[in-house]
Amino acid sequence: MFHKDLSTKISEVQIENECTDVVFPQVSGLGNDAVEDKINRLIEERVLAMIPREGCDVYGDINGDYEVMLNERGILSLKFNVFTIRIHAANGIEEQRSLTVNLETGRLYRLYDLFKRNSNYKSVINEIIREQIEERDIPLIKEFAGIDDYEDYYLTKNNLVIYFQELEFTPHFVGIPEFPIPYSQIKNLIRKDGPIARFI
Repeated sequence: MFHKDLSTKISEVQIENECTDVVFPQVSGLGNDAVEDKINRLIEERVLAMIPREGCDVYGDINGDYEVMLNERGILSLKFNVFTIRIHAANGIEEQRSLTVNLETGRLYRLYDLFKRNSNYKSVINEIIREQIEERDIPLIKEFAGIDDYEDYYLTKNNLVIYFQELEFTPHFVGIPEFPIPYSQIKNLIRKDGPIARFI
Protein backbone atom coordinates (compact mmCIF):
# COMPACT_ATOMS: atom_id res chain seq x y z
CA MET A 1 0.00 0.00 0.00
CA PHE A 2 1.09 3.55 -0.65
CA HIS A 3 0.66 6.61 1.54
CA LYS A 4 -2.43 8.35 0.15
CA ASP A 5 -1.55 11.62 1.86
CA LEU A 6 2.16 11.70 0.96
CA SER A 7 3.27 14.84 -0.84
CA THR A 8 6.40 16.96 -0.66
CA LYS A 9 7.27 20.52 0.23
CA ILE A 10 8.81 22.44 -2.65
CA SER A 11 11.52 25.08 -2.37
CA GLU A 12 13.35 26.82 -5.20
CA VAL A 13 16.96 27.11 -6.31
CA GLN A 14 18.03 29.82 -8.74
CA ILE A 15 20.93 29.81 -11.18
CA GLU A 16 21.66 33.38 -12.18
CA ASN A 17 24.36 35.27 -14.07
CA GLU A 18 24.54 37.95 -16.78
CA CYS A 19 22.58 35.89 -19.33
CA THR A 20 21.05 33.11 -17.23
CA ASP A 21 18.01 33.00 -14.98
CA VAL A 22 16.92 29.43 -14.29
CA VAL A 23 14.77 28.35 -11.36
CA PHE A 24 14.22 24.73 -10.37
CA PRO A 25 12.61 22.95 -7.40
CA GLN A 26 13.99 20.94 -4.53
CA VAL A 27 11.96 18.65 -2.28
CA SER A 28 11.85 18.38 1.50
CA GLY A 29 9.63 17.20 4.33
CA LEU A 30 9.48 13.55 3.30
CA GLY A 31 11.02 12.29 6.51
CA ASN A 32 13.70 10.39 4.59
CA ASP A 33 16.92 12.26 3.84
CA ALA A 34 18.24 9.60 1.46
CA VAL A 35 15.09 9.73 -0.70
CA GLU A 36 15.06 13.53 -0.67
CA ASP A 37 18.72 13.64 -1.73
CA LYS A 38 18.09 11.13 -4.51
CA ILE A 39 15.13 13.07 -5.91
CA ASN A 40 16.92 16.42 -5.62
CA ARG A 41 19.93 15.04 -7.50
CA LEU A 42 17.64 13.75 -10.26
CA ILE A 43 15.99 17.17 -10.56
CA GLU A 44 19.27 19.08 -10.59
CA GLU A 45 20.86 16.76 -13.15
CA ARG A 46 17.82 17.04 -15.42
CA VAL A 47 17.82 20.85 -15.31
CA LEU A 48 21.59 21.32 -15.63
CA ALA A 49 21.56 19.13 -18.74
CA MET A 50 19.17 21.65 -20.33
CA ILE A 51 21.49 24.64 -19.81
CA PRO A 52 23.94 25.12 -22.71
CA ARG A 53 27.56 24.65 -21.67
CA GLU A 54 28.70 27.55 -23.86
CA GLY A 55 26.83 29.93 -21.57
CA CYS A 56 27.03 33.69 -22.13
CA ASP A 57 29.81 33.38 -24.72
CA VAL A 58 27.25 32.08 -27.20
CA TYR A 59 23.83 32.76 -25.69
CA GLY A 60 22.24 36.12 -25.00
CA ASP A 61 19.41 34.72 -22.93
CA ILE A 62 18.90 31.48 -20.99
CA ASN A 63 15.66 31.40 -19.01
CA GLY A 64 14.20 28.42 -17.21
CA ASP A 65 11.31 27.60 -14.94
CA TYR A 66 9.26 24.62 -13.84
CA GLU A 67 5.73 23.54 -13.04
CA VAL A 68 4.50 21.01 -10.50
CA MET A 69 2.05 18.84 -12.44
CA LEU A 70 1.35 16.32 -9.68
CA ASN A 71 2.30 16.17 -6.00
CA GLU A 72 0.07 13.76 -4.13
CA ARG A 73 -0.52 10.10 -3.30
CA GLY A 74 3.23 9.58 -3.14
CA ILE A 75 3.88 10.69 -6.74
CA LEU A 76 5.68 13.83 -7.90
CA SER A 77 5.61 14.82 -11.57
CA LEU A 78 7.51 17.93 -12.66
CA LYS A 79 7.82 19.78 -15.95
CA PHE A 80 10.88 21.91 -16.79
CA ASN A 81 11.18 24.48 -19.57
CA VAL A 82 14.34 26.27 -20.66
CA PHE A 83 14.28 28.96 -23.36
CA THR A 84 17.57 29.86 -25.04
CA ILE A 85 18.46 32.37 -27.71
CA ARG A 86 21.88 32.74 -29.26
CA ILE A 87 23.53 36.14 -29.50
CA HIS A 88 22.33 37.90 -32.70
CA ALA A 89 19.80 35.11 -33.39
CA ALA A 90 16.31 36.06 -34.56
CA ASN A 91 14.53 33.21 -32.79
CA GLY A 92 15.12 31.20 -29.67
CA ILE A 93 14.43 27.58 -28.86
CA GLU A 94 12.41 26.18 -25.99
CA GLU A 95 13.29 22.79 -24.55
CA GLN A 96 10.92 20.89 -22.27
CA ARG A 97 11.79 17.96 -20.04
CA SER A 98 10.12 16.29 -17.08
CA LEU A 99 10.44 13.64 -14.45
CA THR A 100 8.05 11.53 -12.42
CA VAL A 101 9.23 9.98 -9.17
CA ASN A 102 7.99 7.92 -6.24
CA LEU A 103 8.16 10.04 -3.07
CA GLU A 104 8.51 6.96 -0.85
CA THR A 105 11.48 5.39 -2.64
CA GLY A 106 12.88 8.04 -4.99
CA ARG A 107 12.32 5.73 -7.95
CA LEU A 108 12.31 7.46 -11.33
CA TYR A 109 9.57 6.18 -13.64
CA ARG A 110 10.33 5.80 -17.34
CA LEU A 111 7.39 5.64 -19.72
CA TYR A 112 7.59 1.85 -19.98
CA ASP A 113 7.41 1.56 -16.18
CA LEU A 114 3.81 2.79 -16.31
CA PHE A 115 2.49 -0.15 -18.31
CA LYS A 116 2.08 -3.90 -18.06
CA ARG A 117 4.81 -5.99 -19.62
CA ASN A 118 4.09 -7.14 -23.15
CA SER A 119 1.15 -4.75 -23.45
CA ASN A 120 0.61 -2.93 -26.73
CA TYR A 121 0.69 0.46 -25.02
CA LYS A 122 2.87 2.07 -27.68
CA SER A 123 0.46 1.14 -30.47
CA VAL A 124 -2.52 2.41 -28.47
CA ILE A 125 -0.82 5.71 -27.59
CA ASN A 126 0.45 6.19 -31.14
CA GLU A 127 -3.09 5.85 -32.46
CA ILE A 128 -4.42 8.35 -29.89
CA ILE A 129 -1.69 10.86 -30.80
CA ARG A 130 -2.33 10.44 -34.53
CA GLU A 131 -6.04 11.06 -33.94
CA GLN A 132 -5.25 14.20 -31.94
CA ILE A 133 -2.88 15.48 -34.64
CA GLU A 134 -5.71 15.17 -37.15
CA GLU A 135 -8.47 16.49 -34.88
CA ARG A 136 -6.41 19.48 -33.73
CA ASP A 137 -5.10 20.11 -37.25
CA ILE A 138 -1.49 20.16 -36.05
CA PRO A 139 0.94 20.81 -38.93
CA LEU A 140 3.86 18.41 -39.33
CA ILE A 141 7.29 18.91 -40.87
CA LYS A 142 7.74 15.15 -41.04
CA GLU A 143 5.59 12.12 -40.42
CA PHE A 144 4.93 11.20 -36.79
CA ALA A 145 6.98 8.03 -36.36
CA GLY A 146 5.56 6.91 -33.02
CA ILE A 147 6.81 6.83 -29.44
CA ASP A 148 9.46 4.69 -27.80
CA ASP A 149 9.83 3.24 -24.30
CA TYR A 150 11.71 6.32 -23.08
CA GLU A 151 9.46 9.02 -24.53
CA ASP A 152 9.12 12.27 -22.59
CA TYR A 153 5.95 12.54 -20.52
CA TYR A 154 4.45 13.89 -17.32
CA LEU A 155 1.41 12.98 -15.25
CA THR A 156 -1.56 14.96 -13.98
CA LYS A 157 -4.50 13.78 -11.88
CA ASN A 158 -6.38 12.67 -14.97
CA ASN A 159 -3.95 12.41 -17.87
CA LEU A 160 -0.73 10.98 -19.14
CA VAL A 161 0.76 13.80 -21.24
CA ILE A 162 3.19 12.90 -24.02
CA TYR A 163 5.09 15.78 -25.58
CA PHE A 164 7.75 16.39 -28.20
CA GLN A 165 10.43 19.01 -28.68
CA GLU A 166 10.21 21.96 -31.03
CA LEU A 167 11.00 20.94 -34.63
CA GLU A 168 10.89 17.22 -33.76
CA PHE A 169 7.69 16.71 -35.77
CA THR A 170 6.15 20.17 -35.92
CA PRO A 171 7.14 23.65 -37.17
CA HIS A 172 8.77 26.14 -34.82
CA PHE A 173 5.61 28.23 -34.39
CA VAL A 174 3.74 25.27 -32.87
CA GLY A 175 6.07 25.30 -29.88
CA ILE A 176 6.09 22.19 -27.69
CA PRO A 177 3.23 19.95 -28.86
CA GLU A 178 1.55 18.15 -25.96
CA PHE A 179 -0.87 15.24 -26.18
CA PRO A 180 -3.00 14.57 -23.08
CA ILE A 181 -4.17 10.97 -22.86
CA PRO A 182 -6.97 10.37 -20.32
CA TYR A 183 -6.30 7.49 -17.95
CA SER A 184 -9.71 6.12 -18.90
CA GLN A 185 -8.37 5.37 -22.39
CA ILE A 186 -5.40 3.32 -21.16
CA LYS A 187 -6.60 1.89 -17.84
CA ASN A 188 -6.47 -1.70 -19.11
CA LEU A 189 -2.79 -1.31 -19.99
CA ILE A 190 -1.36 0.24 -16.84
CA ARG A 191 0.60 -1.57 -14.15
CA LYS A 192 -1.37 -2.08 -10.95
CA ASP A 193 1.72 -1.21 -8.90
CA GLY A 194 2.58 1.82 -11.05
CA PRO A 195 1.90 5.51 -10.42
CA ILE A 196 -1.15 5.89 -12.67
CA ALA A 197 -3.03 3.17 -10.77
CA ARG A 198 -3.11 5.49 -7.74
CA PHE A 199 -5.31 7.96 -9.65
CA ILE A 200 -7.87 5.63 -11.18
